Amino acid sequence: MSLSRHLASLSVQVAAAYLALGLLLAAAGLYALGAFQRQLGSTELVDRAAQLELTVEQLHAQAMNYWQNAPRDYPTYYRDVRLYYQDLMAQVRTIDAVVGAFMSGDFRDTMPMRLPAWLQPHLGAEAQASVAALERTWEDWRADLFAALGEDTDEPRLEWGAEHVIDAHNGLNAAVEAFARALRDWAEREYEVMTHGTVAVGIATLWIAALLLALVHWKVLAPLRRTTAGFQRVADGDFSHRLPVAGTTELQDLSASFNRLSERLDLLYRLIHALQQGQDLDQLMGLLNTEFRPLLGCDWSGLVFIDERRASARVETSWLDGASQPGDRRLYRLQGTLLERVLADATPLYVEDMVKRGSENPAFELLRHLIGHGMRDAIFLPLTPQTQTPIPAVVVFATRDPEGFGDARRRLLGNIAQLLTQGVARTARLAEQARLAAIGEFASGIVHELRTPLTTVSMALGFLAGQEQAPRVQRRVDLALGEAERMRRLLSDILLYAKPLSLDPRPLALGPLLEEQIAAAREQHPACLIRLEHPPAEVRVMADPDRLRQILTNLTDNACEAAPAGSVVTWHIGATAGPAGAGEVRLAVHNGGEPIPPALLPRLTEPFLSTKQSGTGLGLAIVRRLVEQHGGRLAIHSSAEQGTSVEVELPRLPA
Repeated sequence: MSLSRHLASLSVQVAAAYLALGLLLAAAGLYALGAFQRQLGSTELVDRAAQLELTVEQLHAQAMNYWQNAPRDYPTYYRDVRLYYQDLMAQVRTIDAVVGAFMSGDFRDTMPMRLPAWLQPHLGAEAQASVAALERTWEDWRADLFAALGEDTDEPRLEWGAEHVIDAHNGLNAAVEAFARALRDWAEREYEVMTHGTVAVGIATLWIAALLLALVHWKVLAPLRRTTAGFQRVADGDFSHRLPVAGTTELQDLSASFNRLSERLDLLYRLIHALQQGQDLDQLMGLLNTEFRPLLGCDWSGLVFIDERRASARVETSWLDGASQPGDRRLYRLQGTLLERVLADATPLYVEDMVKRGSENPAFELLRHLIGHGMRDAIFLPLTPQTQTPIPAVVVFATRDPEGFGDARRRLLGNIAQLLTQGVARTARLAEQARLAAIGEFASGIVHELRTPLTTVSMALGFLAGQEQAPRVQRRVDLALGEAERMRRLLSDILLYAKPLSLDPRPLALGPLLEEQIAAAREQHPACLIRLEHPPAEVRVMADPDRLRQILTNLTDNACEAAPAGSVVTWHIGATAGPAGAGEVRLAVHNGGEPIPPALLPRLTEPFLSTKQSGTGLGLAIVRRLVEQHGGRLAIHSSAEQGTSVEVELPRLPA
């Protein structure tokens, strides 16, 4: 990280702001502490001045007392030398110490606590002048005192000393009072300075703290609010919103990450819209290779269809560098290739270094084809059975860039793989439905065109069948009549499957209707034993009676035709209760016999697929369509142990 980027870091700036605020508070605290200590010092000096005044008054009082009671004999004199003289010298030493401290400006010995030099009191000019005047007065007073006492300290002239104290008291007292008054005035000014300074420092601290907070707001909180507002706008659906990349390093990184997120969300939203709106597979793959190329990181994209027998693969559509590639639409072998593995696992496959993988998998001709386009890496996304595609398919994305499908891109494709496959599958289903709709419309026209001549042929055959014919001719006429009837049923089924359904729903009691259909089926299939197990008291559904009879008849006929002779076909009605008595009704018809092959089971409801020799292949397809039109579901289960069971679930009416 460069120095400028390091200095622009949020952590550095916040740390610097906190450090500055801490230093500011520390300085303010030190100033307040110093001011408090200096105020204590000034108070102590005022106390010293008061002590000086008291000492001077005591000097005068003791001198007056001694003068009035001067000793008249030596024993009394020596007693006074021990008492009065010692007190007098002690008071002189006290005054010497106080005056000396004020003259030198060093108060460490006179203070109750040891203060550093920068906290020592500093007297003003007026106080200093009073100190100088006091010193001169004291020096003169002191010299005169010792002159009066004499040089003999063992036998001082106490009367003369007391007389000097009394006579010179007024001058010394005046000097001491002037000194004390000047010192008190100085102490008051010091207190005012301390108070104003403390207030000024407090205000300055608040201002600087406010400036630091404003700086933090400008550099941190405001960008965070913008980011929060940006997230809200994106949450509200404005995926095109971008944030200015400004502020500290972390906030710049956050804004840049947000912009990348919103850009990808915008692309994903447009991708979802394109997948939802896509009606043409070639158009959809073109959108993926052009508009969403920055998001997906692909240079080549294509859709590969697999044939029903899982033998070959065909490139249905492909795009390279934003242009359609009709020349890529060719057929490839499937067995023994990675595509076969993709379809078997039904999970996305990432192929790295296709040149190496192609040499290891020579049967994979599609891989060699992509290598021929200069592709290096590829991702294969299978359209799984859950996507309900009409035929198996694989979406392929390939890139020339060896780093094109890095971890982040693979995670992205892995996360949106289901979205992509479902979108492609939906488009494939729409294309298939459009194709089937065209086929249905064409089939309806053909049915109408064939019905009239078929009716004429049937009438002619019926007429011939009523005439006396040779046995051989009669058999041929009867065979022709049967085939004409089968063709009539086939045309009716085709028309029923192809034309739009119109239902006339009404409340129906399902039990009696099923019993009526079972009774009719027993007459039509006398060799089949049909029974209804444990019918509920009353189950009602909303259904079209004719269409529901058609469903029940078709399922009963299929079960009887598939069951071995003499076996039992069983109908069962079950009901589940829901809120307010609603729920579902489950109809199930079961027959024994050979199970349906597992590979064929999911395709039984496809049109024109039949397991019966004379079947049209439309019976179950029509049943499924009728059931779904009633809001129900159709399911088929078959095994060697349990036989075959067809279940129909319909919405139940409240009792």
